[in-house]
Amino acid sequence: MRSLTRAVTAALLIGAFVAVTETQATAAVSPSPRLLANPGFESGLSSWSTDNAGATAVVTSPVHGGNGAVRITDTSTGSGVSVRSAHLAVLPGEELTASIWVQQSAAGAGGTLYLEFWRADGSRTTPVSSMEAASSTAWQRLTAVGTVPEDAVTATVLAYSTWADNGTTHWDDAGLTALPPPLRKVPNAGFEERRNTEVPTQWTSTEQNCTGTACPVQLLRGTVAHGGTGYVLINDTSANEAVSVLSDAVPVNAGETITASAWAHRLSGDGARIYVEFRDANGNRIDSLDTVVPAGAGWQKVTVGRTAPAGATTTSVRLYGDLAGVGQTRWDDVELRSSADVADSAALATGATVLFVGDQRVESYSGVERVVHPGTKAGTDGRVLTGTGAGTWDANPRMGGTVLPAAFPGEPAYTMWYQTSTGTGRAISNDGITWSRDGRTSAVFSGGPQGVVRNPAWAPGSSVPKFFMMAAENTQYIGKQSNDGITWTAIPGARGIPGFDVATATWDPATQRFVAMIKNQLTSPFGPRTTWVSTSVDFKTWTTPRPSFAADLLDDALIPAGAGRLGTTAWSEIYGMPAIRYGDQYLGVPWIFDIVYSPNPFGNPGTDKGRSHLGVAASRDLVNWSRPGRGNLVQPGAPGTWDYGFALSSSGLVTVTLPDGTSQTRLYYGAFAGEHMCDDAAKNAGQCTTNYGPANVGMVSWPTDRFASFHADGTGVVTTRPLTAAGKALTVNYRPAAAGDSLRVEVLDANGNPVQGYGPADSVPVTTDARAPGVRAAWTGGSTLPAGAVRLRFHLDGGDLYSFTAN
Repeated sequence: MRSLTRAVTAALLIGAFVAVTETQATAAVSPSPRLLANPGFESGLSSWSTDNAGATAVVTSPVHGGNGAVRITDTSTGSGVSVRSAHLAVLPGEELTASIWVQQSAAGAGGTLYLEFWRADGSRTTPVSSMEAASSTAWQRLTAVGTVPEDAVTATVLAYSTWADNGTTHWDDAGLTALPPPLRKVPNAGFEERRNTEVPTQWTSTEQNCTGTACPVQLLRGTVAHGGTGYVLINDTSANEAVSVLSDAVPVNAGETITASAWAHRLSGDGARIYVEFRDANGNRIDSLDTVVPAGAGWQKVTVGRTAPAGATTTSVRLYGDLAGVGQTRWDDVELRSSADVADSAALATGATVLFVGDQRVESYSGVERVVHPGTKAGTDGRVLTGTGAGTWDANPRMGGTVLPAAFPGEPAYTMWYQTSTGTGRAISNDGITWSRDGRTSAVFSGGPQGVVRNPAWAPGSSVPKFFMMAAENTQYIGKQSNDGITWTAIPGARGIPGFDVATATWDPATQRFVAMIKNQLTSPFGPRTTWVSTSVDFKTWTTPRPSFAADLLDDALIPAGAGRLGTTAWSEIYGMPAIRYGDQYLGVPWIFDIVYSPNPFGNPGTDKGRSHLGVAASRDLVNWSRPGRGNLVQPGAPGTWDYGFALSSSGLVTVTLPDGTSQTRLYYGAFAGEHMCDDAAKNAGQCTTNYGPANVGMVSWPTDRFASFHADGTGVVTTRPLTAAGKALTVNYRPAAAGDSLRVEVLDANGNPVQGYGPADSVPVTTDARAPGVRAAWTGGSTLPAGAVRLRFHLDGGDLYSFTAN
């Protein structure tokens, strides 16, 4: 017997769709309203678009509220008519609820509400639809609820005269609310991970060694998936055996209420269930609760909630076919909601710069393009440290490692710890560009430097260690300490963090804790390379790691067509990623590994072939990340150059003041010239094309804060979510692209209403290159922000907007 103890689908609007029903999960926080422009059509179709102008009109009667509504007159027989809202910025994992009121002029005219999600490249992911409006001439409210996919950056609300339903409908009073992304994330929750084509990695199956169409647990792909392309089919053919898949464990606290949900499509039979399970520190299951997937057509969201009992340390989700049940059920898009989930705070600390790398602070934007700006390479090709020769102790210097500027008299101006062919190397520099090994001819530590941090408790004369470093020991990381950065010893009583191959450590002065980002790839068969996060106040005892960052379907889609080798469809994984405190957010530099061939996808993935490139992301909680810009933070070199192939970054950034008084931020990175683990034998076998090659260390730089921007060629607008700024002097980092370009700052209240004296006409335009620390925004009545919660609306007439700060 199999052991239980261990072990919207909608087509594009021109075609058919499957309606879905759901039971909404209990939220730990109240949903917050999103600022949907012109929701009641009081300004005509302003901020809305239509696919058939001749079939839509704004009317004053009938209306649900206010003085306006939109009328759709649908005379088509093979298509529908729709009106679509302006795009709103969204965060992956947010749960959105869209609503609108509809009235049919004659009963039976139909009408459906869609909630649409859009990628950074402009493509649309699978939308979520409401149920079709009931046959009635009364006003009725339609709602559509959906979780923002990992690869989506904006959302729209679409009122749709249903395909093949002729008639006249009136629409009014649209709305959109959002729950924040959850703090507990299920790895591979949408079954999109592509390392293994037959079993869901990061899940444990009762049929772990069974593959093929006859297997009771199958990983499948296709348009029938609820979201994306992947889903799990549980095909239970036995009346006396249970079939299930169990997610990887996620940390939880005793007393925390967990609501697990999944989308299920019961194809036949009965007995399909979802469990939420709790385990103690030894991995023993100590409590669980389940609910049955109800009968019904199409996909349904099923939920089960339970409070974690005393002794619980982790929670998991099990998708289950009953012991006595026979039938087929599709499963997709698993999610955890928790009583620990919190709304993102509107508070903005004094001097905490808000970057436009992510959209945590962004409500909406129009007329602008999100641009990631690759750093400028040092010297002629970026290299600042090269190898000591083939076969020597430092033949292939590379990151990840760390560069720290001097903090006390007597220290080198800059110190670099980096990976050598034999362990950790150390170099020093007066300017951060020209480096010396200081006569050293061997590594200072036998392992690689998985992030070096300065102990914030150290001061001259202190008895505490000056530096900490993460070191790999088998399948864990454990802290080391040093008084001089050269001699490293074990930290007494230090506890290891589970992890594999790569970790980066940083210090977060805002929360007074160390942050470790760890590659997690321990499941067998091996799952994808993903990044988990753990924190510590002393570098000795660390929190249980939890899922933080993974590649998504857009990463896969951005790999050039035909890159895969020997019939492989190339896919992306995250080789590593530091999380760096930067003002109001953490800045992440994901090492995106585009895998073109995996010689052993079921076993050790260390032989995977492909290149890596460095992206950029932002987070405010170390768990939920936003990256609307998918450009490279470091531009790879051309084929044959030293940084063409496989790039890795340092664990931190260094900001310096240049002789002209301007501020510059630097990122050190390492790269191999060729593909990961590509040698002559692999090339001859057709697995790759470019030898791994030698490695070097390079450096790129930016004018401070200028990693990403909203760019406008003409007129553009960017509006923030509500902010409560502790500082009242607003500074902006803006660059005009041409003569005549300008930026004006409007201030709205939290509800989006204009604040008297802070309108666009009151704003003093910024017309100069406003580098960090930026130019102070001013209005005709002064240069101080009003009290209370506000929204900022930036009006660009050309140029690039990078960041803002309230001092």
